[in-house]
Amino acid sequence: MKNSIPNSVEIVDNHLNQFFDDDEDIVVFDEIESEVIHRDIFFIKANKNRPYHILLSCGMSALPMKVPGDVDSSPYAELMFLLPKEWNLNYDSFGDERNYWPIRLMKQLMILPHPHETWLGFGHTFTYQENGVFAEGAGFNSVMLAYSTEISDDFTKIELENNQAVSIYSLIPLYKEELEFKNQNGAVALLELLDQHDVTEIVKIGRKNVCI
Repeated sequence: MKNSIPNSVEIVDNHLNQFFDDDEDIVVFDEIESEVIHRDIFFIKANKNRPYHILLSCGMSALPMKVPGDVDSSPYAELMFLLPKEWNLNYDSFGDERNYWPIRLMKQLMILPHPHETWLGFGHTFTYQENGVFAEGAGFNSVMLAYSTEISDDFTKIELENNQAVSIYSLIPLYKEELEFKNQNGAVALLELLDQHDVTEIVKIGRKNVCI
C-alpha cells in the first residue's frame, strides 16, 4: 500500500545527502499505514557543531498545495522543528506526549492542506485546541510557520526539476497571547517582538511569553 501513496523520500533523501555525510546520526520515523501522502519524519540528531536536533518532515511536498494565483508562495512545502539536544526522541519515550507532541503536530500539518484543498505558507498558524496546550507543561497552544534564521537558505529550499522549489518552513510554538498578537499585528511584527526578547526558533519549554 505504501508504494502506491505519493511520497517525497527520494527528493528529501537526495537533498540531505548534499549537507550530511555518512557519519551523521539520522533516524527516519517511518509511517506504517498511510493515506493521501506517506508521512515520514527525519530525525537529524544534534552534534558538537549543532547543539539542537532537527525534525524534518518528508511527504508533505509529494503533492502540490492549492495556492491562490495571486500569492507568491510555493505549492510544495515541508516543515521542521528545531529541538534542544536534551529532548527525548527515543521510540520508547513516545508514549509521553511531552516528548511526542512535535512529531504528532508535524504529521497533522503535513496532511492538512491536501484533502482540504488549501495551503500553508509563511505566517500561517495552527491552533491545536481552542483552550488546550500541546502537552502537559508545554504551555504552547499553537505554531506559526516561519523562514528559518538558524539554518541556511540552501538547506531550506529544495530545487525541483519542474522549475519549482520545496520551501522548508520552521515551526515556531506560540503561547495563546502571542497568537492573539500575531492575528492583530501580523507575523512579521510577532517575529520582531520574539527577536527583541532573544527568543529563537529552537523550542524552549518554559520560555518567556513575549505578550504578557
